[in-house]
Amino acid sequence: MTLKCCLEKAFPLCVMTLVLLALPKLISAHPLSDKLEAFNNSAPFRPASDDLSPNDALLKYFKGKKFTCRNDVEFSPREDAGAAQALTELVEYTAAGDHEEGFWLDANHRQKREELLDAALKAGSWKAAYLDNVWAIRYPSEDKPAEAASAALIKQAQDGVPIALYKYSTYLFGWDDDSMYRLLNEAIDRGSPQAMALVGGTIVMQASPLWPLGNDMLECAVSHGYANAYHSLGVLADMQGRRLDAYRLWEKGANGGCGECLSRMNEFATMRRRYTPATLKEEMTPELQQIKTFYQKNFLYELSELPETYLRIPERLEFHPTDAELLSLLKRQRILRGEAD
Repeated sequence: MTLKCCLEKAFPLCVMTLVLLALPKLISAHPLSDKLEAFNNSAPFRPASDDLSPNDALLKYFKGKKFTCRNDVEFSPREDAGAAQALTELVEYTAAGDHEEGFWLDANHRQKREELLDAALKAGSWKAAYLDNVWAIRYPSEDKPAEAASAALIKQAQDGVPIALYKYSTYLFGWDDDSMYRLLNEAIDRGSPQAMALVGGTIVMQASPLWPLGNDMLECAVSHGYANAYHSLGVLADMQGRRLDAYRLWEKGANGGCGECLSRMNEFATMRRRYTPATLKEEMTPELQQIKTFYQKNFLYELSELPETYLRIPERLEFHPTDAELLSLLKRQRILRGEAD
């Protein structure tokens, strides 16, 4: 019998042996996956805040709105190479300084930051001008009082700069909602992911008839890398009974720096050994606190939300719960909600 013939006769037996060896793993894997997927068919859930009446201005500008997912880069001024490089030098200097104790209070570092900012402004960077404006609104000085900074930001908004439209709108919250939502609507039409996340999240909590619109805005925002939008996407999934999807979304958001998502993921502390109701959840999830600390040391992004100032954690620091942990948490929450097993 030739070698080829032996191989041909033995091959079916080898395949059968491999299948039999793998079968226990396949059998054990499917039930866990199926149990997890079952939580995407849970009963819809409504928190108390869903009883809030929608804001009249929200309905005025977004009821019946035809939404198109756009990119704010298309509607923002272009920066030449010199301006972009000057801004990069400022951002890199502050990013390194964020991890240095006393960086923001040190006089020498302050002088260097101001020199780098001045260089970027002279190079014609509109992004540096935007940074300068939002900084001075929060920290006014004799050289640039808050009134002057606000006027300059308004000018950028009037020029149609998406992030300026968004940022200025947030200063109107609580005393001119109509103008706020008008500006947010303009910012969304010009591709602002920040505005999409803000309005989409408000729709999720206040206007369930507009959920399809809110969902589209939030998905557009995350497609442009805006991690904060994951929180409201997860809340919407939870409300609709897609509880597995909710935690998958919050997981992505937490690793991207979404603070509210990190808070949601802290529930995994209840699945850890030695946890008691008296235990601080943060003490049981040091990996999540490490992520939180990393993103808190990014002051320019917290101030401006300018994408150029955003830094993402290294992949090695990401938090990914096991399927077993996720299943245990979902089961526990089902009990807490008084639902049948």
